[in-house]
Amino acid sequence: MNCAPDMVKTCLGAPKIYIDINTPAGKRLPIAVSDIKKLGDTGTQSEIGSSLRDIFISDLDFTGLFDVIDKKAYIEAHDVAGKKTDYVEFKNWRLIGAEALVTGIFAVGGDELTVEFKLFDVFQEKMLAGRRYIGKKADLRKIAHKFADDVMESLTGERGIFDTRFLFASNISGSKEIYMSDYDGYNTRQITRNGSINLSPQWSPDGRRILYTSYKEGQPYLYMMELSTGKETRLSNQPGINIGARWSPSGQEIVLTLSKDGNPELYVIELQGMKLKRLTNNWAIDVSPSWSPDGKRLAFVSDIGGNPHIYMIYSDGTGLARLTYDGKYNAAPAWSPRGDKIAFARLTEGRFDICIMDTDGTGQIQLTANSGDNENPSWSPDGRYIAFTSTRNGTPGIYIMKNNGESQKRVNMENVKGGKTFPAWSPYPETK
Repeated sequence: MNCAPDMVKTCLGAPKIYIDINTPAGKRLPIAVSDIKKLGDTGTQSEIGSSLRDIFISDLDFTGLFDVIDKKAYIEAHDVAGKKTDYVEFKNWRLIGAEALVTGIFAVGGDELTVEFKLFDVFQEKMLAGRRYIGKKADLRKIAHKFADDVMESLTGERGIFDTRFLFASNISGSKEIYMSDYDGYNTRQITRNGSINLSPQWSPDGRRILYTSYKEGQPYLYMMELSTGKETRLSNQPGINIGARWSPSGQEIVLTLSKDGNPELYVIELQGMKLKRLTNNWAIDVSPSWSPDGKRLAFVSDIGGNPHIYMIYSDGTGLARLTYDGKYNAAPAWSPRGDKIAFARLTEGRFDICIMDTDGTGQIQLTANSGDNENPSWSPDGRYIAFTSTRNGTPGIYIMKNNGESQKRVNMENVKGGKTFPAWSPYPETK
């Protein structure tokens, strides 16, 4: 296993699966998280250690897969104080019912923060994973998220989503600008600052660039931005609308809706050479395209049958098939990264609700109900969660739920008090 240069990871081969995340209502794994102490410190947990521990536990709680044992039950809460993190009195943790244990120490040198985490199987008395992170003090939350990802992978066999981010649009500044935050709402920062209307942000497959539609030149044109530099490029300024853009899984093409020839149709931009290819050609309005993970198909919304419904088409423009028939208005299809489901919004009794279905249109299930308007679904990169916009508390906000509709909760964005719409969940970071 390759390890990032600023991290030292204990690589122990194929992991045992401790939690089957695909089993409904499975047993939660009892886990203890010891105090995270400064190296050599035998006193109480410091603010840095407390923050690292709290963030890590919050990530575990988010999954619903772990039972984090209350620290008050710990028999020897300070058994790693001032010692290396591989010093563990396993019998003390077995006595309180812990099956897994996390220990941690950190050191500070100027603005540099070094954190070492380890995960243990309490009954087998062996280490399952270990990481050393070296970063800035400002990277504290990211470090905790990264180790939570490691714990998820070590215990479930699947990568965690704690180091992912959201893009969204907000009108907090008076105009509608694009913002970005961590998955839990922290570390929000403004991306666009043009004082206009900016909509529908989307990630590139590598997470380095974003797409969005902006009215900053008076018309809804499509723009791309390099996140590392803030460099902005106008990709499409066709007459009429340039909206709903989505990157192909390969990153080589972009699908969007253009109305340059009259009614809104789907087009594909081939980024190599900026070639334009038309996919649909009818009298109807065709919008909101979403790629399948293999890049071979697209789900989109069309009113070719009368009311707006969800259709599917192959990426070469052939094989049109209708997927939804119920409801007067079906919108915003989003293909799961696992490839097996499509999430969408359906107008039911005057309100939009989030639904999912199989990719052939069968197995339709409504996930939200009696909670305002719920729109714009976006999948987590592991396909286990859906982010969406909801007005259930009045002002539009971003919410997350499991892909079966359970555990619906609001994402509290720090320093962003206005309405928040168009959530877009990032892909996994390129390096873990």
